Amino acid sequence: MDRRTASLNIGKPVRINEGKNGEYAGILEDVTAEPRKIWTGSVRITGVLSYPDIPSDANKLPAPLYRENENVFCSGNKISPLRSDHPAGYKQSIAAALAEKWNRVENEKEANESILALIHQELKRRKAEDLLYQDSYVYYHLVKKARHYYVYDEEKKEALSLDGCPFEFEIKVKGRWQKARTREGAEFELDGGRTVELKHGDVLRLNKVQFDPYRILINELDPPALQALERGLQKLEIFHENSVYCHNSLLIQLLSDVDQDMFEGVNFISYATDKHQFIVQHHYEREIFEDQPDRTYDRFEFTADTGERLITTYATELSKD
Repeated sequence: MDRRTASLNIGKPVRINEGKNGEYAGILEDVTAEPRKIWTGSVRITGVLSYPDIPSDANKLPAPLYRENENVFCSGNKISPLRSDHPAGYKQSIAAALAEKWNRVENEKEANESILALIHQELKRRKAEDLLYQDSYVYYHLVKKARHYYVYDEEKKEALSLDGCPFEFEIKVKGRWQKARTREGAEFELDGGRTVELKHGDVLRLNKVQFDPYRILINELDPPALQALERGLQKLEIFHENSVYCHNSLLIQLLSDVDQDMFEGVNFISYATDKHQFIVQHHYEREIFEDQPDRTYDRFEFTADTGERLITTYATELSKD
């Protein structure tokens, strides 16, 4: 406000805008207006209107710039009339400012997550999801223990069994990294069908994009089970790239006990399009056998926000009813 308006507001509530250091409420007690200079005001602080910015690497909150009843002298371009109500009491105003800051950060977070989800879905659709994880690999060594093969992460001191492993690894063939899937024992199949047998101590790597729980689930499903899921998706006119969340409890069980041979539970998958939301409950059973085919059962229950529901299933011959 100009110096004339400032003089008329002496004794009235005003706002002090300190930019990144927050905004403050106070009473304008005096005005100094020298010729050809920006006028200055003396303000007694009564409250905090907006909390100072909080650095992303902060380990504690910054304090407000001004204390209660502190007399502040500042240039007039920072001062404006305060027309909106604000909490009575300095301590109450800090609490309100922190709550407002919380809500603003939450809204920004939700907006950013929505944008990231849209970008992620589009990259999935374009089959370019790997670009999000370029040069982001975990390196393993192949190890043999008893009759079983594992990949071992020396950095984290963690081992992962290759028996039924759903990941697609990369192995070095003639000095070049090539994608390969596990077959049996230390055998890996390259794109095109050629097989390569590794030996104890050989290095493999895994792109971290495959740690996406949804991708792991899709890779774990037997082809007929995947077809059952995709039949439901097709009927509801949704696609894999519409997935937004996957709670993969089967993966949690597989990683928690490598010696376990029976698994059952439910995975929860959500999908979203521009118009609708969908939830899929994936009921599963797994029983691993040494001398016969594994028993698997998959039941997909689809529910749309329109109320539409459908069920698809797949079971091996050895599965229970």
